[in-house]
Amino acid sequence: MRAALIGTDGHFTMADHASPQPEGGYRRITVSSAGIGPTDLMRAKGFFGPVTTPYIPAGEGVGLLEDGRRVYFGHGKPPFGALAAHTLVAEDEIWPVPDDLGDDQLVALGISGTGALIPLEEAQIAKGESVLILGATGPVGQIGAQVARLLGAGRVVVAARNRPALEAMQAKGHADALAVLGEGDDEAALKAVADGGYDVILDIIYGPPAQAAMRATRPGARMMSIGVQAGQTVSLSLRDLVFRSHVGVGTGQRPAAERGDAYARLIAMARKQGLTVDTRCYTFDDAPAAWAAQAGSPHGKIVIGF
Repeated sequence: MRAALIGTDGHFTMADHASPQPEGGYRRITVSSAGIGPTDLMRAKGFFGPVTTPYIPAGEGVGLLEDGRRVYFGHGKPPFGALAAHTLVAEDEIWPVPDDLGDDQLVALGISGTGALIPLEEAQIAKGESVLILGATGPVGQIGAQVARLLGAGRVVVAARNRPALEAMQAKGHADALAVLGEGDDEAALKAVADGGYDVILDIIYGPPAQAAMRATRPGARMMSIGVQAGQTVSLSLRDLVFRSHVGVGTGQRPAAERGDAYARLIAMARKQGLTVDTRCYTFDDAPAAWAAQAGSPHGKIVIGF
C-alpha cells in the first residue's frame, strides 16, 4: 500500500508498505485524511525515545471502517500511523463522526481540540474571568481561544510571536486583545494587556514565556501547561506562585473513553456554536511538503487527504 515512512534516522520518505491485517481488538481503517502535528516531528527526532524501527507517522485521521462507517481515529498500532492507505487502530480509539463536518475539521478537533478543551475545563473558568492563550496561533490555540469564550470567559487575550496571525484571530472575534512575544520584554508585553491580571492561562509553549505569563496573573490564577515548544523548564519563585496554581496537563495519556467524550463535546460545539479551525490541506502526493510545512510552525492544522 502507499505510505509515508519515518526511518531510524528520523527521515521522512514515501514508500510501499505491507497493508495491516485485522486482528482481535483492532479495526482496519481505509484512511481518507490524516493529521500531523508537533508531536509527530518530536517523535521522529527521538524526543520520546530513539527510533529503532521504521514506522508510518501521523497520530490521527478520518477514514472508513470495513462496513462503510465514517470515523475519527487515533493511536494506530505500531508501526501503522495514519499516513497510509490503511491503518490498524484499537477499537476504543475509534470514534463516530457526523456527516456534516469535513475531514479537515474532524481531524483538527482531535488531538488539538482535546488538548485545548480538557485543560480549560479542568481550570473551571468562572463566568467573566480573563483567559490568556499562550502560544495561540496554532490549532490548539485557535481552539482554546474559542472554547474559553464558550466556557464563560469574559475576556480572552492571545499571545505568540506571529503578529499577523494574532491580528487575524482578533479580527474573527476570537480574542479581545493580543500580545506579541519575542520582541523584547515578554512580561511587560503580557502585563500591558492583562487588565489587572489573568485568571486562567492555557500555556501551549512553556519555557520563559510561561514564566512571564505567571507573573502577569492575579491571585487565584490557574496556569494549565500542555506543551514545551519554548522550553522544557521554567523558573518561578514561591512569591510568583502564592495563591496561584500551575498544573502540567496530559491529554494524550488520558483513557480513550475520556478523550472520546471530550471529542464529542467539541463536535457539538462545532455543529451548534460555530467552533472552527484554520487548516492547511495537502494531497497524499504532497505529503513531503506537508511534513516540511509542519516543521515551520504553521498557523493552521495540517491535514493530508487521500
